Amino acid sequence: MLALAALIAPVCRADDSVALANRYLELTGAPEFLRQGFESGIKSSLDRMRAQGAPAELVDGIQAEARSFFAKNFKWDDVKPRLAKLYADAFTEAELREIVAFYGTPTGQKAVARMPALTQEGGQIAMSGVQAKMPEFQQRVGAMIQAFKDKAAQAAKQQAPAAVTVPAAPTK
Repeated sequence: MLALAALIAPVCRADDSVALANRYLELTGAPEFLRQGFESGIKSSLDRMRAQGAPAELVDGIQAEARSFFAKNFKWDDVKPRLAKLYADAFTEAELREIVAFYGTPTGQKAVARMPALTQEGGQIAMSGVQAKMPEFQQRVGAMIQAFKDKAAQAAKQQAPAAVTVPAAPTK
């Protein structure tokens, strides 16, 4: 009897965990957060196009097409069960209860409201430090590539068969 209970318990807990994970997704505004993530992902490409002189009409058209594509192809009802399972597998039921309790508070909702902008700004701060050092990185990578090419050329020379000189046929 205990063995049967041990087999059934994880299934029952998983159902509670999935329900809690679904609640978490609701509290955090996951569908909107995912849409914003998609928009943020294409924004850098569109900004790069603008910086390279692409016509505004073209960039705006691509942005509109991307939004349309996302709206047509992103179906929350298809994604939600997979995301809920992801969270249910990553956290225990007790942890999910704590997470849901937090996001149900005013502070939790403030975190939800501010997190996308904070994440984006944090990424920009991190990237600004990296971008400042990018010439150094490019120089180091360039030296690595050149060293690799030199080594490959040297290996090719060593593996090349020695030139064989065939004597000319005697002339009569």
